[in-house]
Amino acid sequence: MGQSTDFFAERLLQVIDEGRRTATYKLALLTALMDGCAAESGPDGRAPETLHTRTVAQHALRLYLPQVRSYLGPGGQDVVELRQITTERSAVLGAVLRLHLLAEQQRASGLPAIARRLPEEYARCLDTVELTFARYPLRLLQVIGGENRPFLYDLDWTESVSLAALHRPTGGLIHLRTGAGEHLLRLAPLLRPLIELHWTRMVARMNQINLEDDRLRHHLFGAERSTFPRALRAGLADLQNNRCFYCDTTLSTRAEIDHVIPWSRWPNDAVENLVLADACNNSKRDYLPALGHVTTWTHRLVAHHHDLLDVASESRWESNPTRTVSLARAAYAHLPPGTPLWNRRDHFTEDDPALIIHRLARYTGLD
Repeated sequence: MGQSTDFFAERLLQVIDEGRRTATYKLALLTALMDGCAAESGPDGRAPETLHTRTVAQHALRLYLPQVRSYLGPGGQDVVELRQITTERSAVLGAVLRLHLLAEQQRASGLPAIARRLPEEYARCLDTVELTFARYPLRLLQVIGGENRPFLYDLDWTESVSLAALHRPTGGLIHLRTGAGEHLLRLAPLLRPLIELHWTRMVARMNQINLEDDRLRHHLFGAERSTFPRALRAGLADLQNNRCFYCDTTLSTRAEIDHVIPWSRWPNDAVENLVLADACNNSKRDYLPALGHVTTWTHRLVAHHHDLLDVASESRWESNPTRTVSLARAAYAHLPPGTPLWNRRDHFTEDDPALIIHRLARYTGLD
């Protein structure tokens, strides 16, 4: 029998608020579990029953990769390599930093490009993240008050587990408890900002950074809107015939790139999740789009699949249509009834999420 949402939320809050944390690993693990459940959701948007340690490692790496960039202090001074653990060295952060520096040398942006151009280094980094997370945060996440209190998942390995054991046919499986994956997806819009707040405070404390402004949090978790390359903007403008994706008016010089599924819900910079929008961008903000926009968007994913790949290739940007659609399904499948969906400025609808999920499955052909 599954746990109630209230019980599950209370246990998660205990984990997030746990005061003896010595690294950001547990917070990264919780976020990676949410992201993994969303990215591997089924056609109905529901969470899987199991996740693999390799999947968790991939999502943890996606989280940490932008965080190892140098952080600039006030006024652009004092370049800082941010510590995220109380011990002298972090195997995970060290491996991610090495991969980041190699990727910079190769001008590879985004994990898919890094995996293609630096396959051995990428696999080596993933090995380090996977083994570290399997031995420590995965085993310790559910320890509250010194006692192991499983409520999220069950494991069948010990601290001495090897990478070879995790990669055996039945190894490395994280068995989600009944309803746990669904609770994670349902609570994700509330949990993510709370986790990011605790994470930011912890990094600030370890690095003696003042939290008077929001620059540290943006460095750790913000969408890199200012770094969208010109080729990406130009490619999207050409694909949209220089018209706003949402209202179809001619784009002005103030047009901005918008995340169709908001970054605040599921961070995803893949080209398939990006559109050019004019004033609609400020109006839509972090709302989920209404049925009409989703229909247009998912049709575009199929009709212009190769065009989007070309835009990504020419601008050295990430392309991941399958993950993009999975995140969209997970977002809509766990909306409370009557959630307002953005249609246009100051106008919202209450479309049936089940109908939107059906449209996603009907138009994408990505299953």
